[in-house]
Amino acid sequence: MVAVALLLYADGVGRGQMPPPRKSAPPDLSTNAGEAEAGREQNLEVLAAFGGAYNNPAVQAYVNEVGQKLAAQSDRRGIRFTFTVLDTPIVNALAIPGGYIYVTRGLLALVNDESELAGVLGHEVGHVAARHHAKAQERQELARAAARAAMGRRSPLMRGGSVPALDYLQSFPQNDEYEADELGIRFAAKAGYEPRSMATFLATLREYSRLEATMLGRSPDSVDKFDYTATHPTAADRFKRALDEANSQIPARPIVGRKAYLSKVDGLLYGEAPEQGFIRGRNFLHPVLRIRFEVPDGFQLFDTAERVFAINPSKALIVFDGGAEKTGMSTATYLTQVFAKGIVLQDVRSGKLNGLEGATGTTLIHHTQRGPMSVRLVVIRADAEHVYRFQYEAPPSINAQMTPQFAKTTASFRVMTPAEAAALRARNVKVITVKSTDTVGGLARQIPFEDYKLERFRILNSLGPGSRLEPGQQLKQIVE
Repeated sequence: MVAVALLLYADGVGRGQMPPPRKSAPPDLSTNAGEAEAGREQNLEVLAAFGGAYNNPAVQAYVNEVGQKLAAQSDRRGIRFTFTVLDTPIVNALAIPGGYIYVTRGLLALVNDESELAGVLGHEVGHVAARHHAKAQERQELARAAARAAMGRRSPLMRGGSVPALDYLQSFPQNDEYEADELGIRFAAKAGYEPRSMATFLATLREYSRLEATMLGRSPDSVDKFDYTATHPTAADRFKRALDEANSQIPARPIVGRKAYLSKVDGLLYGEAPEQGFIRGRNFLHPVLRIRFEVPDGFQLFDTAERVFAINPSKALIVFDGGAEKTGMSTATYLTQVFAKGIVLQDVRSGKLNGLEGATGTTLIHHTQRGPMSVRLVVIRADAEHVYRFQYEAPPSINAQMTPQFAKTTASFRVMTPAEAAALRARNVKVITVKSTDTVGGLARQIPFEDYKLERFRILNSLGPGSRLEPGQQLKQIVE
């Protein structure tokens, strides 16, 4: 289970087209024209932040078809709804002004039928129908202004460490979430779907979040900033309200659509594509660039369209990126004149790392969005054309503790052999049919993960501890 997707191009630019600079005066979201203008602008930002749209026309068309059924039930006029599947393993869904609604392929992997998908999409349509973005505009602009001011105080180096995806994974106020729940359930029921499915999917997401936390050594009750359950709060009272609302609006013959849904996600990419690089536990492996490294215990790896990130609960951060560098300059020169341009580095050193030329230096950045940070920069030349960069950040109070761990990550960087790279395979969702001899435990053992096999398989298929399999039943499996 992973977070977001990465693609390192030679020039360090990701797949998503970079959006134009934000205008000084934001569009007025109280009007349809202003909302549409804001949506067009933010759509480019979302695509850039999350690695673009998933390149699967059939899946995109299916999600749009279901979404349009729900949008048709809303009373919002003058807005053209657009539904997009984002090419990222992060499990989330979001809406921006102008009717732009997104689900990730990571979320689609956990959905088990069309009515669950309708519940997710209906909730996001509810945010747009109720004009929640207009209500939040003043609060968001104040936050963005503060962020821009903070970024202006930061060095050019530190600006590279931002995570754009986080800007779009923010929850609405609780009352707005309640209203989106109720509207989404109403839209799903009016479209003929089983409205109680949203409640079952929320239960799946809760178990997914708890397992993610356990795997990271945290309390199962904690949630990650990327989790759907963090950006769409699932307090007990909200869950009960949603279920009560659903029970009052059940169609005579509600659509569940399990077989139809599973036929669409059969073959869905799970995790990252080879050209993006793979996250396997605490390891990042890129079979195309043939590089790999490992982050310390307690760090969660995720990646954006441009960089790989690893974070831990103590605010320590690792940022990794790379690109072409054909000037022939030494790594020390590249470190001081390119990577840290405009920054005075201390303790600049050069040397060899696993036979590769490298250089490192340190600095203290007083103003970041997370407070003062001790920073170590590392540059490694993998070959004549590729230089890779690590940026390690830690609060000064824990820097001495983190330094040896950061050093281990640097030491773990190496170039893989062609055979090692060729052995890495992308993972996909495969729909299987249960045989009379199959058991939950037996099928779980086939899942291509090193740990938590049973838990992963149960969550993938929304199977409780006492669930029994029936011959002919269709389930999802992950294969390489």
